Amino acid sequence: MGVGGVSRFYLGANSAKGFYSLYEDFTAPESGCYVRVIKGSPGCGKSTLMRRIGAAAEAAGLTVEYIHCSGDPDSLDGVRLPERGVCWVDGTAPHVIEPVCPGAGGDYLDMSCLLDPSLLRQRLDAMEDCTARYRALYALAYRQLAALAPMLPRNDPSVREEPGLARAKRRALGLARRLPPLQKAGTVRRRFLSALSCQGVIRMTDTLAPYPQRLLLDNALGFGNAFLCVLAEAARARGYAVTVCCDPLEPERIEAVLLPEAGLSALACDPLFLPQQPAGRRVHLESSVPAAHLRELRPRQHEAALLLDAATDSLARAKALHDELEGFYRGAVDFEAANRLAEREFKRYL
Repeated sequence: MGVGGVSRFYLGANSAKGFYSLYEDFTAPESGCYVRVIKGSPGCGKSTLMRRIGAAAEAAGLTVEYIHCSGDPDSLDGVRLPERGVCWVDGTAPHVIEPVCPGAGGDYLDMSCLLDPSLLRQRLDAMEDCTARYRALYALAYRQLAALAPMLPRNDPSVREEPGLARAKRRALGLARRLPPLQKAGTVRRRFLSALSCQGVIRMTDTLAPYPQRLLLDNALGFGNAFLCVLAEAARARGYAVTVCCDPLEPERIEAVLLPEAGLSALACDPLFLPQQPAGRRVHLESSVPAAHLRELRPRQHEAALLLDAATDSLARAKALHDELEGFYRGAVDFEAANRLAEREFKRYL
């Protein structure tokens, strides 16, 4: 059984390693989509254009994948229409993107032509100051997240010796073996289901809603990640299309695995990042861990929570400065021309 309709993900993460990008996965030639790379300033209407395209596609009954911005979850960084073989993506910093084969696999949609440079030049000093300050706040947030990661129980060296890790992997392999093999090559694509953002931890739980089977995995000690790594590879080997959702703090880990053809989703639940769990069947991976060991690992949880709050505050202050910068640009945009550009996109692709 497939899962279609509307899905929402992130492609960027504010992580312990700084900004982490999966945009190359979204725009890779093997994705099968012609890539419209949007170039333009903050506030020139990139997100609004993509939101209008997505709404028109939904109204036409098409499958739509929305990509939200990890810096501002209310804003869009991309939209994909797989049935039309086309996607639009914001190709500006911090995720600068260029078409792999311009003209054949993609091209540019230039929205900088909507700006009045004469108005912007009068505001240059204020705009440069605003840009420098919001970038400094992002750098601060990344230092705070880098300090947070080692404090999590899942990163304690003693956890690597836990027998429960091996048991979690065996359970994942047992689940995968119950999936009927498909007579095709399996695929893997990477996304983020969650973001550490100016609004705190934001998770696209609506994306999980169409999956009849939803597993919630214990992950305070990283057992959920171990389970998901095995499940993703075993499902791919059995011919399934696998969506691997990376952990936003530590993208080398996995937060969720989605198997649309099986109607199955599995989500690793870390108590720091997921205090309220979505609906689903709880899989108790850590029940065999001695209570004394769990008590030894808990004291740093409070400090980790304080660092997460501090990083969220830094990201919120950066967002406020970015909004200020957008205001400078918005006053110099020809929105009538923006509407005409949107109409051309609709006629060409919808």
